Amino acid sequence: MNKFLNTFTTGKCEEVLKELPDESVDLIFTDPPYNVSQKKKSIHNICRHKDVNFDYGEWDVKFNPLLFLRQSLRVLNPQGSLIVWTSDHLFSFYRKWMDRYMYFKGMLFWHKTNAVLQFRKIAYRNSVEMMLWASKQAITKNNSNFIFHKQEEMTNIFHAPVVMGKERTAHPTQKSLYVCKKIIERHCRKGGIVLDPFSGSGSISVAAYSLGRNFIGIEKDQKWNEIAKQRIKEYQIKVEEHTDKFEQIKF
Repeated sequence: MNKFLNTFTTGKCEEVLKELPDESVDLIFTDPPYNVSQKKKSIHNICRHKDVNFDYGEWDVKFNPLLFLRQSLRVLNPQGSLIVWTSDHLFSFYRKWMDRYMYFKGMLFWHKTNAVLQFRKIAYRNSVEMMLWASKQAITKNNSNFIFHKQEEMTNIFHAPVVMGKERTAHPTQKSLYVCKKIIERHCRKGGIVLDPFSGSGSISVAAYSLGRNFIGIEKDQKWNEIAKQRIKEYQIKVEEHTDKFEQIKF
């Protein structure tokens, strides 16, 4: 277990997950493929003066969620939760699986406050991405991995812009660090372990680390792991500027 803790492992998640002990992680929070990639499709975003590409690559075609779900259920501890980013293409699949094997708890939403404009004006702007949340066991007030905040904070919609500026990486489906932090601080105890089997550019792992949680990142493409490592290092440098007592992760 220690060799995976606070590291980014390159490999297929269904194989790497087999090496993790039973009931060893507190939260599985991940952004698997959506099965929505469209070859050679892009639209021009006037506001950002560039094209928005919808051809994400072969990794986002014919993805089978069962390859990671079975192992995820095994490694999740009894008080843990599974939160999965998804699209309408796979929503019903995840929902049926969670109803059968877990305790389905509900949906969470990222409202993109700067969503791409609907230039042709024949449909709604795509301003929301959804997550499905399920717990391994029924959640009670004694669950250490569900931290209820103030009532006004506990709505299931998180408002944040599409990632831009210094936070932006080359990853085509990068998630908001702000949204990831808000979810992790509600679903994983301090010092706990957040597992992301599809870590991409590392947003979930960076969010976990910045909140005093441990992380395990798994990604089959080494180039994204290198970006994720760099993001952790940049966060460490930022923290070092404000304190002399900080133990760095060395990759």
